[in-house]
Amino acid sequence: MARFLVGNWRRRLWRLAILAIILGLGLIANRPTAYAGSYSGWFTGYAMGNRYGGAGVEIRQTHFANHYYEWCPNDPAAWWGWGTRITTSPPIAMHDAYGRQISYSRFYLYDVGDPSCSQGNYWVDIYFGRFKPDFDPCDCPRSPSPGYCKPGAWNSCWDAITFGRQWRSYTGP
Repeated sequence: MARFLVGNWRRRLWRLAILAIILGLGLIANRPTAYAGSYSGWFTGYAMGNRYGGAGVEIRQTHFANHYYEWCPNDPAAWWGWGTRITTSPPIAMHDAYGRQISYSRFYLYDVGDPSCSQGNYWVDIYFGRFKPDFDPCDCPRSPSPGYCKPGAWNSCWDAITFGRQWRSYTGP
């Protein structure tokens, strides 16, 4: 009789363990999904400029600026935190220090701009870099001059000027 009770108890423990595993997997599979928002707005480009952005970090390719919440409190994107990631499609082409064309689709918020809020809600200002050949000046339209530059085979300002102003969609927080 004892062997029957022990065997029955073990079978119940195994069934309980299997049930717990199945329930656990079900909870993991059915957890709420965090969806990214989809936004549209004007995209502009800048280059050279100040070494450090509004977040206090050195600005580099893959960074972007948007409105500051104190300047443009009605722009929901102005309230995004430093380091917020957005994803563009199609990717945005630019050049590295060696003049090679590269493309990025993920950009991170580390700077502010457009204090007059003239670019509208969800504005994105893509940073194209600070590279320039030795003989080129270290400035670019719409950026503080003289800027902070690094030697390179390509002038990042050309990419920013060529990019111009485009209406684009992107995903974000």
